[in-house]
Amino acid sequence: MRFYLIEIAAVFKAATGWLRRRHLAVLGAIVLIANVTALVPVAQAAWPDRAITIIVPLPPGGPADSIARAIAQKLQERLGQPVVIDNKPGAGGMLGVELGARAKPDGYTIIMAGSSIVLVSAIDPKAMRIDIRKDLQPITIVSKLPLLFSTSPTAPFSTFKEFVAYAKANPGRVSVGVSPGLSTSAHVLLERIKFELGIDVVPIPYKGSAPALMALISGEVPAILDYLPSAGPFITSGKIKPMVLMTDARNSSFSQIPSIVELGYPGFSVDAWNSLMLPAGTPKEIVARLHREVVDIIKSPEMKAKFFDLGQESGGNTPEQFAEMIRSSEEMWTKIIRDAKLTFPK
Repeated sequence: MRFYLIEIAAVFKAATGWLRRRHLAVLGAIVLIANVTALVPVAQAAWPDRAITIIVPLPPGGPADSIARAIAQKLQERLGQPVVIDNKPGAGGMLGVELGARAKPDGYTIIMAGSSIVLVSAIDPKAMRIDIRKDLQPITIVSKLPLLFSTSPTAPFSTFKEFVAYAKANPGRVSVGVSPGLSTSAHVLLERIKFELGIDVVPIPYKGSAPALMALISGEVPAILDYLPSAGPFITSGKIKPMVLMTDARNSSFSQIPSIVELGYPGFSVDAWNSLMLPAGTPKEIVARLHREVVDIIKSPEMKAKFFDLGQESGGNTPEQFAEMIRSSEEMWTKIIRDAKLTFPK
């Protein structure tokens, strides 16, 4: 009986030893697999694998919305996924930009942003709920919108030089309409002109191009500073007279209008633009892919013709060039506001 007990104990010991060795072998294999897996990146779904949204911070129907929809259609064809427009107007165009900046940086939210965001940041950075240089990833400028200084055919001046001379001879008696209102590129640029040239003119705010143009045509004001696209038909019909474009070079749609730089005032050249941006932190490969696709789209003959009809010109700079432009523009506006001691209503 004792012999059998000893034998059973030996068998049990051998069995448990085998099980323990087996357990350790399995555990070792699991650890080895885990370590190898940690070294191999997890496969991710190719971008894009679902719909992309372009936030337009303006109401439907305007030039920026029209351009965004044209780009969305072409992107959809190229990327093989739906690209939808989400209009988010409000807060002077900042609401949609802020919503986009806070979106997940995964390439599925794109923001159509205008150059006004740089000016807003310069005017009152404390009022901004985002940092445009830290919270946004530039893709490229899509289109450039030149500011136009124009007058009526009945005004006592017809060129920029004559305007300056008349304003100096009549301090405080010349009104200039600025669109779309105060605290805008047109308004701040006019204040810079006043400061730099030592003239005293009165800015009159208008909420948009239509009322500003009607005020000019009716003689309510002798001059306005507004974006070129809306003025095109009135230039062609002779109802208004263009004096100068506040740009480095002439516009291809209206090549008869001189630029402010060729008139000898490089400091008054202003970049106004529409662009596409992403939330900061979007993977570099997605930024590069979108940049490549968007530039191909806006440089196509079809889009160039659309820009021409709108009095705009296509962009296409790199994300790095665009980021530098934002930085230098913000510094420029900040200096103008400081030097001219400008204050703005809250």
